[in-house]
Amino acid sequence: MELIHKTDNGKIVHGDNIEIMKKIKENSIDSCISDFPYDLSFMGKTWDTTGNFYEWCKLRATELYRIMKSGGYVCIFGHPKTNHRMKSAFEDVGFNIVEEIDWVYGTGFPKNQDIGKLFDKKSGVERKVVGVDKSKLRPNRKSQDERAERVLDGATITEPSSDLAKQWNGWKTSGLKPAHEPVTIFQKPLEGNYINNININGCGAMNIDVCRIPFQNKEDLNIVKAKCNFTENSKSIGFGTTSSLYGTGITPLDQARDCVNETGRFPANMIFDSSMGEILDSQSGVSKSTGGSGIKSHGGQGDNGIYGQYDKENAVISNLGGLGDVGGASRYFLNIDADDFVPFYYCPKASKKEKGEGNNHITVKPKELIKWLIKLVTPINGRTIDITAGSCTHALSCEELNMEGYNLQYINIEIMNTDIDTYCNIGKTRIENLLHISNINSVVNESIQE
Repeated sequence: MELIHKTDNGKIVHGDNIEIMKKIKENSIDSCISDFPYDLSFMGKTWDTTGNFYEWCKLRATELYRIMKSGGYVCIFGHPKTNHRMKSAFEDVGFNIVEEIDWVYGTGFPKNQDIGKLFDKKSGVERKVVGVDKSKLRPNRKSQDERAERVLDGATITEPSSDLAKQWNGWKTSGLKPAHEPVTIFQKPLEGNYINNININGCGAMNIDVCRIPFQNKEDLNIVKAKCNFTENSKSIGFGTTSSLYGTGITPLDQARDCVNETGRFPANMIFDSSMGEILDSQSGVSKSTGGSGIKSHGGQGDNGIYGQYDKENAVISNLGGLGDVGGASRYFLNIDADDFVPFYYCPKASKKEKGEGNNHITVKPKELIKWLIKLVTPINGRTIDITAGSCTHALSCEELNMEGYNLQYINIEIMNTDIDTYCNIGKTRIENLLHISNINSVVNESIQE
């Protein structure tokens, strides 16, 4: 174990996460946000190979269960092919699965092999070159004066030669274009109910309001504000009557306000990057939510409705059906992007600029996504940990949040800090650069005020 970096807020530790967690006091951590190995031997990286993924996860889940406070949340990134084993491991040691968020992005590249090419390769026959896929060309950057383009592997378009290659032309090995990663949210069981647990441990709730989805524009916001003129006598119409499956049909006032909140929409368990948001909007088209007037906003009202008859006389029309806002379907989801997004680099999740100079980690998560998760599950004065920290985006996020009014304490643990994969040192540099820039800005602001 080696302490790589320490600030007033937290530390980066190089070493085995199980051994380091054993030194942490039990029931002392409010949240954990970690990007576990996916156990796919991804790009030949040894840190992405566990041997037995279930057992690897279970050992770490066991130690996390000991150090987490009751009610504390653990958010783990996973891969669709392997995260079921990770989920089982966490459940088997006592955690509850309370949510799964799908992070959807438009920049994943399919990694299939061409069946026709495989047949031709096995037959030892040449394929006729018929063109070049221009989307796979890259500028030749050996000299600033050169403007030639180099052809990457797979950019050359060829025709099948053998009979079997022609028969199977267009067929690929299994797998689709990767476009999502699940983030499973586990919770250590509460001590009693939520109120009791919060009184004892100071954690257990989700900070929904700071994670709400902002409205797209002023018109969007003003329409919703106009529909939120609740009074103490207002009633929000739900499903059914007193004798129906869903009870009275009347939603309490505080719950009605929660569903239609002027600070933003209730966050969904799906997060898009902007490219996927544009695709979604192009498919959904622009629509206006019902609500405020007209029969459409009445939803299931009607004498013969399957959910029973509503109390039309006491219904507040603005509470029925929707918000009355305008836009594409993506407005219901959080959009998180890396800045200066460059689609042809293999880091669809964080741009080269965001990763920082010299950061060669290949699965860096966007800082804004990590900050959003921290805010969702961590008290403003909480202790949070990342036990597979990589290049320490979690630590960087905590430092930024503390500049925004939080008072977080953090621990980042990373086992890789070799001459090739210098992840702990990269994390240290990212933190130092952030704090350096922050200090410069503070001096400038003080000078301006003087």
